[in-house]
Amino acid sequence: MHPVSPRVSATCFMASVAIAASTAHADLIEEFDIGSGLFMSHVQVDFNNGNAYLFNVSYMEDDLSGWDLMLEIAESMDDLVDLDYSESQWGVFLTGIAIGDDHDWGDGSGWPDQDDYWAYWITGSNAQGLPMEWASSPVGASDRIVHDGSWDGWTFNIDGASAPQPVPAPGVLPCLLLALNRGGRARRG
Repeated sequence: MHPVSPRVSATCFMASVAIAASTAHADLIEEFDIGSGLFMSHVQVDFNNGNAYLFNVSYMEDDLSGWDLMLEIAESMDDLVDLDYSESQWGVFLTGIAIGDDHDWGDGSGWPDQDDYWAYWITGSNAQGLPMEWASSPVGASDRIVHDGSWDGWTFNIDGASAPQPVPAPGVLPCLLLALNRGGRARRG
């Protein structure tokens, strides 16, 4: 086993503490890389139970919609991901997403007692490749053209539509585990 330099360990620890503090409620279940191509967009799906999934979708075309990304995810992972939706002249209406054991379905009929629908959020990437501040999309997923580095978020929260929860950057997870593992050890002199 190779020793970890104190500088790397301290840097990882500081980064992991800062990110862990801002993501205490997030539970990133799994991250998936899908497709191939020059461009990459990210899709985060947050379920009502707090579980979140992150999909990094690579593609070649420069005119894909947010809905095209969802279809690519469902087609590429048809044994794990299932979508329930309807289409009309106004676009696509997503009513259900199932990923593994996590699933939420709603068509908005529970309003005003509960927000039982999938809310659609968008943002771009910051310098670290992480999402900037999320905003409710002014257009539907079938009308939004994605771009390299864009982020789409789908959230289901019966207590009120809320932006996707922050999740740790994938490269920070190993640092966080390393820092937590090393943090509990006593030093021998």
